[in-house]
Amino acid sequence: MAESRQEEPAPAPVFVDESGLRSRLLRRFGWPVSVVGAILAAAMGSSLIGVQSDAPAMGVPPKPSYFPAKGPLSPFWP
Repeated sequence: MAESRQEEPAPAPVFVDESGLRSRLLRRFGWPVSVVGAILAAAMGSSLIGVQSDAPAMGVPPKPSYFPAKGPLSPFWP
């Protein structure tokens, strides 16, 4: 035997922005943010493409030369 089930109606939405204010605010905020992001991405990309750097190379300082005392060195204990 087949049971007859009544379908429950879909629940009503919790929030509906019929005025579209939220959408307009997000669009107004999103455009400047995306333009700034595009400018930063273009600046980063242009800095990575074939620009020669005239910065001096960082030299590694030489190790200090010292002569150990005769025999093994004792550990330093404060």
